[in-house]
Amino acid sequence: MKILRRALLVISLMAIGSVLTACSEIVDTITEQVDAQDELIAYIEDSNPVIEASVNVEVAADEFVFMEEDIESAYTYLVETTIPALQKVVEDTEAIVISFEELQPSHDKLIEAHKKLLETYSTYAEGYYNDDESLLEKGDLLYEEYGVIYDEHEALFTELAEEYNLEVELEEVE
Repeated sequence: MKILRRALLVISLMAIGSVLTACSEIVDTITEQVDAQDELIAYIEDSNPVIEASVNVEVAADEFVFMEEDIESAYTYLVETTIPALQKVVEDTEAIVISFEELQPSHDKLIEAHKKLLETYSTYAEGYYNDDESLLEKGDLLYEEYGVIYDEHEALFTELAEEYNLEVELEEVE
């Protein structure tokens, strides 16, 4: 009987140990998920102002460059306003510190997208300056590339957010 009690005690202790280990793993998983969500939210807070700035630059360029009939005025706006603003967007995007390693590919795409946008508007400026339609067409192609890269950034970020059960709503700007 004494052996049976000891065996039951050992089995009970092993079962309790297994339950505690399982609970510990669940707590670790929840903690990891909460930490990841915090990192993603911090990234949104850091990147949204930069993304918003790039959108504002695009909207203004659409209004003051592409609706402008005077090529010289369009060129001046590009080199004095649009391009410096996009250079700052690139710098600000590169300055965002990523401490959550899994977020780096998405952020790298955002940097690449903003650099492509700067290249796009620099090409437009060169096209206006040289009155070269082929450069304007090249700018259009670069803008399409920018859109693809930016979509890749959004897809990577959304996938990561879904992995860590963070609901993210992306807004379209027209």
